[in-house]
Amino acid sequence: MIKNIFLTAVILLASVFAFAQDEGNVVIRDRFERDKTIYFSLGPAFTLGQNLGDYSAGFNVETGFLKRANRLISWGPSVSYLGFVYDELKTYPYYYYAEQDIALELKQTGGSVSILSLGLNLKLNLIPVSDNTKFSIYGIVNPFVSYVNRSEVVETADEYYDEDGDGVYADYLGTVTYSADTYPALASENKVSGGAHFGFGIEFMPAKKISFFAQATFSYTLPITYIATETFLKNEDQYLDAEDTIYYDASQSLFLEEFPIVKRGFSAVSVKVGMAINF
Repeated sequence: MIKNIFLTAVILLASVFAFAQDEGNVVIRDRFERDKTIYFSLGPAFTLGQNLGDYSAGFNVETGFLKRANRLISWGPSVSYLGFVYDELKTYPYYYYAEQDIALELKQTGGSVSILSLGLNLKLNLIPVSDNTKFSIYGIVNPFVSYVNRSEVVETADEYYDEDGDGVYADYLGTVTYSADTYPALASENKVSGGAHFGFGIEFMPAKKISFFAQATFSYTLPITYIATETFLKNEDQYLDAEDTIYYDASQSLFLEEFPIVKRGFSAVSVKVGMAINF
């Protein structure tokens, strides 16, 4: 996966410079009245990939500066924030501990992921722009260095037993709490990582000083830690009670030292709208 992502980046970068060379033969470093841009964009984000964490919709915001090199190429620094809050509805709650013949209902808090990135944005206008252009279609390649934070995870589990022996675990026994004190994997983590944004968009330029755009962006970050409980759940570890409620073997999931944290690449798709000021 990582190899494919960066191969794509190399191909796109090569395409950018190839376009720039072709443009240079026609218009050498063509200058416009306003060749600098400050932009801001925001919009929802969604995880992308199978079993990619217990997260639903997130949020992406970005700001940056672009300097137009010619009618095709612009480049400059950018800062972006990508955040996802843990969604308890994505976590399967029921587990079974055979050694003590009890069932557990899991609840979790924390585990939110935030990625603050500093990148170099390379923008390729697929339709060459000039001072009177109204619409443009473009692509972007944005390699970045990021500061990643995952908040601490706290787990509580309500324990139930089968008092009547009828195969239904409905009798409350008590509540246990799992924290970083006993499971270090649950502790918060801060780390420096890296990755890239790739995207395309449509830009509307009603006036020379201002423009508006809509952009879809794919983001990939090198391995970070995040909640992904489904990764630990296997069909062969299932147990059915008398009411056909599915429980998973706690010794093969909930009680593992690394549960529910995985360390993997993190990918997301954002759909953003933004505004740019040209000067």
